[in-house]
Amino acid sequence: MPSTTYHASDFVQAAARLGVTITVGTDGQQALQKIAPESTVTLDFKDLVRASARVEEFHRRFPIGAVVATDDETTVLAAAVGEALGLAHNPVEAVLPTRSKLNLRRALDDARLPSPGYQVIDLGPGFTSQCKEERISRLGTAVQEALKRTGNSVHGISFPCVLKPTFLSASRGVIRADDTGSFRQAAQRIADILHEEFAAGGGSNESHLILVEDYVPGVEYAIEAIITKGSVHPLAIFDKPDPLEGPYFEETIYVTPSRACMEAQREIVTTIEKAVVALGLREGPMHAEVRVNQDGVHIIDLAARAMGGLCPRVLKFANGVSLEELILRHALSMTCDLSPENHRAGGVMMLPIPAAGVFRRVRGVNAARGCQAIS
Repeated sequence: MPSTTYHASDFVQAAARLGVTITVGTDGQQALQKIAPESTVTLDFKDLVRASARVEEFHRRFPIGAVVATDDETTVLAAAVGEALGLAHNPVEAVLPTRSKLNLRRALDDARLPSPGYQVIDLGPGFTSQCKEERISRLGTAVQEALKRTGNSVHGISFPCVLKPTFLSASRGVIRADDTGSFRQAAQRIADILHEEFAAGGGSNESHLILVEDYVPGVEYAIEAIITKGSVHPLAIFDKPDPLEGPYFEETIYVTPSRACMEAQREIVTTIEKAVVALGLREGPMHAEVRVNQDGVHIIDLAARAMGGLCPRVLKFANGVSLEELILRHALSMTCDLSPENHRAGGVMMLPIPAAGVFRRVRGVNAARGCQAIS
């Protein structure tokens, strides 16, 4: 798990409940690593070969029984390590498209599965490392070229559309554009985000790309599932009651069980099952986002990991089992009930951010905790 993860404490607590010893593979050196070498191993998530070799060497000293990816940054490495150690895993080539929104679009398109039409703005290799003047020049040229194709062919851009980076999560940089003016503004904001990510030591080999997707109207849902030997076991379908129409798409409220009719829920699950087969995913948690309208179910995103942030805490299964415990049980081939009806109703709200500024404090937490069913 990355050092920035929200999931650490919940997975540690789940392992303790199961009486399982865990080793955290992370991208930051831990203070007590020399004292307790079996508890953590430092890995370069971007270097699959070296990181896998490091885990194999660790495995010879401290045998590993399962590998679980907690966040996007670790899904490909977990697949590579699982393959190297002969453990249940997703094929690396199946996970790779889930780490790139562009490659996911291509894979779904090849499989003739419903997802937004798309175009790509290419800002050129090394874009994020260029000086400001060069970035502005490249962006202007690329956007102008893209807008020349607006609506004039099957490969053209139509409005409204959605611009986004290809590799970021949590709706970062996802912006709706309704005309050429807002299109230029969105592209500029995303280019700034890509540069900021690079300057902070992040980024990817797609940091020079901006994905432009057709805007898909409709009701949005999130799906949480566990995949076993290629079969999808849905755990929860979440409603998103707030209309997510842009121009920004920050997550707000998740509620489960879904109020969608059973026919719609079955169609959602069936579409996700087809996507899992098309990608070749085989084992472990899966999180997906879809939109449903009169034309059916459209796949917006799909990831080979559990839902992000602290959201999994809203899911409690039979006997108080958490989602993290369910994931560990599955990875270790322990008995686990994957029936979707075995979790209680719940919801989670991610506080909206009304404006830019400096975070100072939060008021009313104790009062909220005093309300029934609020945790």
